[in-house]
Amino acid sequence: MMTTTLPDLDALRNEALLAGALDPISLRFQIIEFDKSSGALLSIPCDDIGFREGIETTASLIEARRNSHFCLQPVGFVH
Repeated sequence: MMTTTLPDLDALRNEALLAGALDPISLRFQIIEFDKSSGALLSIPCDDIGFREGIETTASLIEARRNSHFCLQPVGFVH
């Protein structure tokens, strides 16, 4: 079994900011799961999660569900 290496969260944040995006730390996300072969929506394993937790959870899901593709979608702002 392979272990997924987490991306550098600070580098991801800096890339977003340099591209003119909102600071991902200030956003809430949902994780969306799609079937790799058909592209069909399979599930929304998490519907309200912060950036760091979203990246960590998505990495775990990628490792556990090799036939799926995952997307972090912003859904709101941190209060």
